[in-house]
This record gives sequence, structure tokens and C-alpha cells, in this order.
Amino acid sequence: MDLSNLTLVLRAALSHAPEERKAAEASLEQLQYTQQHLVRLLQIIVDGSCDMAVRQVASIHFKNFVSKAWSPIDETRKIPEGDKSMVRENILGFVTQLPPLLRAQLGESIKTLILADYPEQWPSLLHWVTHNMESQDQIFGALYVLRILSRSEEERIPLYQIVEECFPRLLNIFSTLVQIVNPPIEVADLIKLICKIFWSSIY
Repeated sequence: MDLSNLTLVLRAALSHAPEERKAAEASLEQLQYTQQHLVRLLQIIVDGSCDMAVRQVASIHFKNFVSKAWSPIDETRKIPEGDKSMVRENILGFVTQLPPLLRAQLGESIKTLILADYPEQWPSLLHWVTHNMESQDQIFGALYVLRILSRSEEERIPLYQIVEECFPRLLNIFSTLVQIVNPPIEVADLIKLICKIFWSSIY
């Protein structure tokens, strides 16, 4: 299903008419494992010209499907590997483009991906974080992802590499931010994120 038709199905899932809503939900269920479905959902989530309610439905559907199918128990029902690769390549850069409501849903999905794929299937993740900590446009996204990484309660071993690579830079960024006189709210958000990262890492 192409992008415009998928948008129509997602809009129908918001319908007040039970029959229309159930038909849309059944269509989404059928489409889940088809090629490019997950990628198209991600495109709708980040499309600023799309209706916010539709983007929200897309983000919830994306989060729920990723949670259920990213590491499937049933090997016959899998997300196509090409789609998984495209999601990994693009999802991180979208964090800063989204309003908080959608970012929270995407953050849950990123957490699922990290727990399943890092570091074996996603070795470039930490490089993306360290590289974008130096970028004015992407620093929030880098810190946001680092916060998710540092909150992992599954296996703490990769955390030592994260601390080694990121903490000296974090300290420099933090020192610079706290010296800004009359900082805007965006700076306060960054300081808060860094404090949360330090806290999660030593928890």
C-alpha cells in the first residue's frame, strides 16, 4: 500500500463509526508484515504537513508493532530485514524533528530496537551519538538516545564503553551550558537530559 492510501487507512482508524474503524484496524493488521509498511509509517510520523491525529495513530501503531515483531518468537512472521535496516538508519535523526507527544512514542520504539540490536546488529549507534553530540542541530537527539542507552537494565556491559566514549564530552557540554547567562528553555532541557544520563548510568 502506498503512502497516501496508508494515510487514509490511519485516518479511518480514528472514525467515530465502529464499522469503519474496525475495517481500518483489520487493514492495518493485514499490512503489518508487508514490505515497506514500517518505513511508510515512520514517514507519516515525521511528515509535518500531515494531520497530527493521523501522525499520532501512526506512531502508536509503529510502537506497538515494533514491540511485538522486532524480535519475533514466531519466525514465520518477521519484519523484512531491509525494512529493519532502513528504520535503524533513519529513526535516530527524526527524534529532534518531532513534538514531545510523538517523540515519546518513537523513544519507546528506539528503546526496543536498542535492547534487541545493540551492539551486535547496530554497531554504528554509539558513533552516531558521539558524532551528533558535537552538532548544534542534533545534540538534543544524541542526548535523548544516550539517555535511552544509559537506562538499559538488561545487560550493563556495553555501558562501560558508553561511559568511556561519551562522559568526557558530556562533562564539557554540561560545563558550557551551565555558564550561559539567562539560558533559554532549550538549554535547560539539555542540562536536565545530561543529569538524567549521569543518574541512569550510576543507578
